[in-house]
Amino acid sequence: MKTRFLVTAFVLVLSAHAQAPLFSAPISPLTAQQRAAMTGKSWKPGCPVSLDDLASVRVTYWGFDNQTHQGTIVLHKRFAQEAYDIFGQLYSARFPIYKIDTWENYGPDVYAEQDITVGFYCERADDDPTQWSSHAYGLAIDLNPRENPFQNPKSGWWPQSSAVFAPRDNGQGKISPDSPAFRIFMRHRWVWGGFSAGDPDLMHFTKLTYGGSGNPLDRPYTVTGLQSTPETAPPQ
Repeated sequence: MKTRFLVTAFVLVLSAHAQAPLFSAPISPLTAQQRAAMTGKSWKPGCPVSLDDLASVRVTYWGFDNQTHQGTIVLHKRFAQEAYDIFGQLYSARFPIYKIDTWENYGPDVYAEQDITVGFYCERADDDPTQWSSHAYGLAIDLNPRENPFQNPKSGWWPQSSAVFAPRDNGQGKISPDSPAFRIFMRHRWVWGGFSAGDPDLMHFTKLTYGGSGNPLDRPYTVTGLQSTPETAPPQ
């Protein structure tokens, strides 16, 4: 959803977890049915990636009801394996996810109001409408958007029903630097939007590339290590 991030220094320590049922996340190219469903909705001509660039990852996750569920997330195929690993570790950590599904089944605003974790969708960035969102390249995931809202500097917390969830505490499905979700994503060098100064995007993780401007997929470096200091802490 956002194009700029400020990242804190971190130490990754993953605790041992109790044995859980088998995690399953097969990776595959988009099917004809998926392509038809996405065209004109989450993908359209003029998007910065083609449907051939995307992959479907079928994941198993722990729901808010403490039961296992399955969902599909679409990302750029270069990072589908990382998504496999990330969601496998979220599952092992029993980090609760309300629901995982594809964006075209909901559309703008609706997916966040209904608390749907999504990956790819071809929209402009909220913080800079002249640029494509990192979601439009298949490089981003919005995780539990109701519990982890975006603070729009003009209109406040988004989605609109989420202001009550904005404080960072130990609430179900929330992301903070102390949460297992933060540690797992950062272990794989996905940047959290919660450190963005002035307009934190608490739901948002993106794979960071570096070197030049324009299409992030054309940059020569993919970040494999992070260390810097944020200007502001996440909202309290």
